[in-house]
Amino acid sequence: MDMSFMTIFDIIIGVLGIYLLFVGIKGFKKNEVDPMLITADELLKCKDVKALSKELMPKTAIFGAFCILFGIQGLLNDTGKILFPKAVNAVFLIAFVVIYGVFSYSLHSAKKKYIQ
Repeated sequence: MDMSFMTIFDIIIGVLGIYLLFVGIKGFKKNEVDPMLITADELLKCKDVKALSKELMPKTAIFGAFCILFGIQGLLNDTGKILFPKAVNAVFLIAFVVIYGVFSYSLHSAKKKYIQ
């Protein structure tokens, strides 16, 4: 397997996705928020951790699932296992940027709503 920069990047995105999917599901079930998303200091200022978890953790899991998909698609393409057309690569990249933007906005909005 060729370990080019993009291959390593795809693996990192995929592993990040696995982590986010796992903490999103776990946090939602346990009404917790992962310290990678909201720092411990911010959580101390949070007026309703359970509500913050219910709002943020499903979105975290969705973003994580897409990171896994994006990482797999990129890895398959960059290693030559499946050569996707440039249009498919562009759609995946645009979708990733849009989904990241929505997730980032959701995180920022949740912090404004629950942390004071």
